[in-house]
Amino acid sequence: MALRVLQTVAAVAVLCRFPVTLTRAGDRTEGTPGQSYVAAVYEHQVILNPEPHVPLSRAAALKHMMSNLDVYEEQAARAAEQGGQIIVFPEDGLQGFNFSRLSISAYLETIPDPQSEDWNPCTQTDRHTHTEVLQRLSCMARRHSLYLVANMADLQPCRQTSHPTCPPDGHWQFNTDVVFRSDGSLAARYHKHNLYFENAFDAPPRLEVVTFDTPFAGRFGVFTCFDILFHDPTIRLLEQGIRQMVYPTAWMNQLPLLSAVQFQRAFSLGANTTLLAANIRADSLGMTGSGIFTPGTAIYHHARAGQPEEGRLLVLRIPVLDTAWLGTEKRAKGQAGGEGEAGGETAGGEGEAGGETAGGEGKAGGEGEAGGETARGEGEAGRETARGEGETGGEAVEAYTRSPKPLSGQREGNSGFCLQDRQHCQEDSLSTSPPTFSPSSPLPFTSSMMYDPFSFLLLSGSEGQLTVCDGPFCCRLQYRRSPQGDNTELYALGAFSGTHTVNGRYNVQVCALVRCLGSEVSSCGQEVEEAESRVDFLLEGKFGTRHVYPSLLGSGMVLEQPDQVKTTADGRVAMEHSGMTVGLVTACLYGRVYDQD
Repeated sequence: MALRVLQTVAAVAVLCRFPVTLTRAGDRTEGTPGQSYVAAVYEHQVILNPEPHVPLSRAAALKHMMSNLDVYEEQAARAAEQGGQIIVFPEDGLQGFNFSRLSISAYLETIPDPQSEDWNPCTQTDRHTHTEVLQRLSCMARRHSLYLVANMADLQPCRQTSHPTCPPDGHWQFNTDVVFRSDGSLAARYHKHNLYFENAFDAPPRLEVVTFDTPFAGRFGVFTCFDILFHDPTIRLLEQGIRQMVYPTAWMNQLPLLSAVQFQRAFSLGANTTLLAANIRADSLGMTGSGIFTPGTAIYHHARAGQPEEGRLLVLRIPVLDTAWLGTEKRAKGQAGGEGEAGGETAGGEGEAGGETAGGEGKAGGEGEAGGETARGEGEAGRETARGEGETGGEAVEAYTRSPKPLSGQREGNSGFCLQDRQHCQEDSLSTSPPTFSPSSPLPFTSSMMYDPFSFLLLSGSEGQLTVCDGPFCCRLQYRRSPQGDNTELYALGAFSGTHTVNGRYNVQVCALVRCLGSEVSSCGQEVEEAESRVDFLLEGKFGTRHVYPSLLGSGMVLEQPDQVKTTADGRVAMEHSGMTVGLVTACLYGRVYDQD
């Protein structure tokens, strides 16, 4: 099973070979050439039910949900004012969390299947009863001419005689994403497949792989929160060639490997897709982190400690990645007597490579006006829109594809990968057997990271090479670091291959360079947000999976774009970067071995 992830050149697949830009919320990016559209996501500070385990009347539940829908209405209007064509709202954004099966009852609405029924809740209000929330969302989409994605609670009747998995109370309760077209009609319904300690909801009796079509960007796939870590439905969407995803989430951040924006960015790069990710803002639960990510450009927001707890709207013009739709558009333009202009081109002219150009010249995020379409608007308490002035810790993050300086003792390209202008590979840089250690070598140690027992080696000195293994799975690092001032920050290279079993069960292979929290080796793998040391590095591993998600996280939750990510047919993946703008917190190759789950 092959993903359309990387471009193959002389047996080497390469990501990020073109100029790219990452920006923090509050900065602008250059416009995108070719066919593009304006996307919006809203990180919502949900108005909560203070007693979620106590059942409410329908009237009380509606009053609660309408208070959150009032905020949605404001943000949809702001997105539309900025040219938005699609907006994504987060998971659990209408009712909140921690309900029981009984206590969520008044929040449920029965959502018809749009595959079997055409329905516009805004204009056909009498067709279905008790659908006030669906009607409000539908009219919102219609009023602002937006494709609108929201998450809500769905009730579907069932009979145990015909459905063995039907619950004893005679109905299913689903965590559900709904998609409305810009005329208000219901376009898609998706029931979340991979639940995360959600007592109020049932897993659907069968897998749903849901897509919807738009007139401005072609086809999108739909999945929710925890789904992103699993094969179904996420990889099935990718196998169908879907390269644009909407992603409502209520994600609790967990450093050093799985903070929200960190893994959202990693997924976009590793799967070569657009990801429109809307998260909840709830400081007490560690929830924040939303963004609009393509393989070549992104805007994102991660709230820092001490910042006001409020919502955040992100808006960005991004390239269309649906190549089938682009081809149809090009043919249509050609038949109309035109030359097709830019409308029929894949992003940046390189569709399959995942390397579309942000602004064509890779200019610094924060400089481009791009017709004023990105990250702007007026903020107000609790409903702030991303603006051009930036925010504390919100400076532009600029990243270019460039030829990094060779690390000490390294010939250009000597990483075990084929060079583009040669017919043969360098000698394999990764042994399948664990390395031997001399008395002067740093000794490996085990420390817990993300509740998994990682094998670590400490970095020593300002530059060097390390290999660390967890059984036959090995990770290799070449590095040169530049400590700032007299800091004594401790860094370690970690490897883990096995089944993660805490708060979910799934198989991973991970190579990670991390800053340790303190001066003791036992602190390696603990949560860290700040770092001062800049590190140039080449990180590589030989993976037993094609699905490897690269991430590069800097101090203050700043995302950086790797200079290069390469892979070979035998499973070797390498990430290379130099010239960090801030200190390094984590550099990670996160492999998911789905067939071992």
